[in-house]
Amino acid sequence: MDITEQIPFDLPESWNWARGMSVFMPMESTKPSSDFVYIDVDAVNNRLNIIDNPKKVRFENAPSRATRKLHKNDLLFSMVRPYLKNIALVDDIYIDAIASTGFYVITPSLGYYPVFLFYQMLSNYVVDGLNAFMKGDNSPSINNCHIEDYLYPLPPIEEQKRIVNKIEQLFKQLR
Repeated sequence: MDITEQIPFDLPESWNWARGMSVFMPMESTKPSSDFVYIDVDAVNNRLNIIDNPKKVRFENAPSRATRKLHKNDLLFSMVRPYLKNIALVDDIYIDAIASTGFYVITPSLGYYPVFLFYQMLSNYVVDGLNAFMKGDNSPSINNCHIEDYLYPLPPIEEQKRIVNKIEQLFKQLR
C-alpha cells in the first residue's frame, strides 16, 4: 500500500515508516484465576512513567476490565486521556500482573528495541498525534485502531540502541 501522502516528515535513509499493526504483536487477554496484581490507569505515575501504585486484588473482586496479559518489556499506553502520558514499561516485577482494558498493551516485535519504543511512545510526535483522535467529554479517549493504524518511525535496531544510549546519557547529566 502506498503511504506517500500520509508520511508526516522525512526520515533518514536507513529508517522506515511502520504502522503499529505491523510492528506490535497482538494483545492477549487473560482472566484472573487467583488473587493478582492489577494495573489500572491510576497505577502509572505519569511524571516518572513507571508503574508505582498497582493494586493487589482478590480473585472474587476482579474488575471486568482486568483482562490485559503482560509480558516483560511490554509497554502500557493509556487510551484514556493520552495527553497525560500514562505510559510505562513493564519490567520483571509485573509480568504476572493483569492490566486494565484502559491500556493498549504494546508488545514490540523483534524489529523494536523495547526501551526505544518506550521513549518513542512518550514523544510529542506520538502523544500529540494520537491525541488528535480523542473523542468524548468527561474522559476523552482513543481506540485500539488509532494506535494500530498510526505511522511510527522505525530505525534499524542498532540505531535504536544508539538513540537510547544517548537519551540515557543526557538524563544522567540532568541528575
